[in-house]
Amino acid sequence: MSRLLRRTLYAVVAGALLYAAAMVYFDARTIAAQLTEFPWWRFAAALALSSVNYLLRFAKWELSLGWLGVRKITPDLTIGRSLIIYLAGLSMSISPGKFGEVLRSALLKASNDVPFSRTAPIVVADRLTDLVALVVLSLFGISRFREYLPLVLVTAALVVGGVVVLGTPSIARPLLRRAAGWPIVGRFAGRAELLVDSAAVVLRLRPLAVLSALSVVGWGLECVGFWLILGGFAGTQASLPLAAFLWATGTLVGALSFLPGGLFAAEGSLALATTRLVVGATAPMALASTILGRTATLWYGELVGAVALAIFLRNPELRARAFAAAPQAEPPPDGRGGQPGGP
Repeated sequence: MSRLLRRTLYAVVAGALLYAAAMVYFDARTIAAQLTEFPWWRFAAALALSSVNYLLRFAKWELSLGWLGVRKITPDLTIGRSLIIYLAGLSMSISPGKFGEVLRSALLKASNDVPFSRTAPIVVADRLTDLVALVVLSLFGISRFREYLPLVLVTAALVVGGVVVLGTPSIARPLLRRAAGWPIVGRFAGRAELLVDSAAVVLRLRPLAVLSALSVVGWGLECVGFWLILGGFAGTQASLPLAAFLWATGTLVGALSFLPGGLFAAEGSLALATTRLVVGATAPMALASTILGRTATLWYGELVGAVALAIFLRNPELRARAFAAAPQAEPPPDGRGGQPGGP
């Protein structure tokens, strides 16, 4: 089994065990008591909104494949297979910064022999545009809760810096060549240099704007889902803008913690902020709503990703290729100096 697929399994199992341990620590009975009269149609609606979000994110994936010229070199890549590959990447949502979702590039290489170096930068663009969306959504409440302003400003600075550096080959290449001599990170820097051209394509202004707009809508749907869940607890009073602010800032804390899936950093900050800012919300209510919200997003995505990965690996030939695949940054098929297609 390839190292990447093995790590996928380890990450999911470790995350599930940590969550189970947390439930024991925080007293599962107290949490369950809050859910006895919870209207579960709200949770079902949150799952439906997450499903729409995944379709929007798949649209980001497809647009990026087009901009990078993948559709031109792989006309046999069907929409159905592309969707399965995209959804399989959700199984790596529990990875630091979700960068394990580069599994999609490994599966695409296994199924259609698309060079890893051509599509791996899509994950970078996806993460950066997600951060843009979270910054935008957090602005709903930043004027009332100024203490969160440093978090938003740091994130915005990281996004701008990432876009400028990674989207400008004349800046990125010298930095990576210098980093190649450093211990530990050096071996990754050498491989990353081959990804620079593709990264520059998806981080141009027009693709970045389109991907960010889709991210805002997708993350906005998750905010609506959390708002619906909050409203299911008797006595709570939370407006949609407040729910959007809470979900966006909680997710930002999880993202900047760089813990796998933002585990515990996102939950802890979201539960504390909900207790403090939502009228009528007790600590057990806040924790229960947080767990339901994360289940309807992170853990639902893990389940969808696991099913999609199992479907992909049902084909014996694809399974053999995937198990042998490794994220090597080979040059694109048009040569070392070739440029991926762009918008």
